[in-house]
Amino acid sequence: MTTDLDGIIAHYYSLLDEALARDTFAVLGTGTRERGMLVGPQRDQPICPVMRPRFITRAQYDTLLHAAELVGRAIRAVSAAALTEPALLAPYRLTPVERELLAIDPGYPSAMAFGRLDGLLAPDGAWCWFTEANVESPIGIGYDEALAGLFDQTRIMAAFRETFHATALPVRQGLQQTLLDAYRAWGGRGTPTVAIVDFPDVATWSEIDHLHQRFEADGLPTVVCTPDDLQYQGGRLYVETRLADGGASWRPVDLVYRRLLQHEFLAMYDLHHPLIRAYADRVVCIVNPFRTKPAHTRLIMWLLSDDEGPAGGILDAGSAMAVARHVPWTRLVRRGPTRYQGERVDLLDFARRHRERLALKPNDAYGGAEVIFGWEAAPLDWEGALERALEEPSILQERIPAPEERYPIWSDDEGLSLDLYYVNSSPCLYGDRALGCLTRIAAATPDRSTGGSPAPPTFLVEP
Repeated sequence: MTTDLDGIIAHYYSLLDEALARDTFAVLGTGTRERGMLVGPQRDQPICPVMRPRFITRAQYDTLLHAAELVGRAIRAVSAAALTEPALLAPYRLTPVERELLAIDPGYPSAMAFGRLDGLLAPDGAWCWFTEANVESPIGIGYDEALAGLFDQTRIMAAFRETFHATALPVRQGLQQTLLDAYRAWGGRGTPTVAIVDFPDVATWSEIDHLHQRFEADGLPTVVCTPDDLQYQGGRLYVETRLADGGASWRPVDLVYRRLLQHEFLAMYDLHHPLIRAYADRVVCIVNPFRTKPAHTRLIMWLLSDDEGPAGGILDAGSAMAVARHVPWTRLVRRGPTRYQGERVDLLDFARRHRERLALKPNDAYGGAEVIFGWEAAPLDWEGALERALEEPSILQERIPAPEERYPIWSDDEGLSLDLYYVNSSPCLYGDRALGCLTRIAAATPDRSTGGSPAPPTFLVEP
């Protein structure tokens, strides 16, 4: 029996004839629509339009988790130092409000209780690189569990499991335990009432609904709300819930699972909002706290990568070695010299001459917004982007070739096809432990796109 990734994937496709593909498409499509797992501007595109889970071998998974735990440790060390060292915070150019929010002690030690690293993993597990850290409020944890459940209902997975053991990687359980661990470290006792807080128009509301249901099923009282539903009175934070008769009731909460992003919150509210007042008075535990900015924006990858930068000397030898092996060369865009592979170079001149190996990323932006790939940019466009990047914090990062895999697509007009996708691997960080892997895939051919970033669930496959 083959245990290499190509052989495992080939076996899956040997089982997938047109009839089984049509059946799989129907099961996944119906389940996705019923659960509201739709994304895109109109929320009409399935989050997983492909008919195969992402398969990962034991060798890959071991490499991924080991690397993630080491890099996660380095991120925690640097971001913790940034809370007290002005030289580390200065490049972020924080506003006075951001600085005031950062100074609030959340009541428990960690500035990031959980997060996600976004990276690229070799098909044989020989290497792993992390390009970004999403440690503010990563999405996808609830979707992954729900999608794995849908694939478990398909006949193709039943047939595949006659040859291989295929286990959906756990992610949601780690989130739930981390929330409770933070609550207890904060000083909470008993079972808390949880509020999942986000804005009402987010495209990921169906994922929040799934997490709400799972938390409740596990005995964790939970309410979903928006910032406008919160009130702070008498030393308690309350959520307004609307009753069927048109009235309202107020439910006290102990623990807030913060889904909303800090920059979006501050664009609409000030620090007198009930959520912030209760947080500052330590009458509610918020996870993640409003202290993640030094870790969740892209400058953290520069601080890790540049041993001549302001974070040089903070990491111990083991963490520094892990960064060298798992974080690509990353630099803050600024005038002056730096080192590339030991050679002294002028950063901007180097970036102009080697745009085909570099990506330019704004510091505080989400997903692929405003990212410019030098290998796709015209010289004049690249030059202009570099000049603009001097005005706002931005990074240059060396390109890491993305692994590719074929995934099955079904359409009534064309039938079954196997399309090529780039594969992104995102292990979850829960405290000092890495767990699971969220997968994002992107069309590798420009003439075929399903929109958004498809997110098949990840299954560990073993003989």
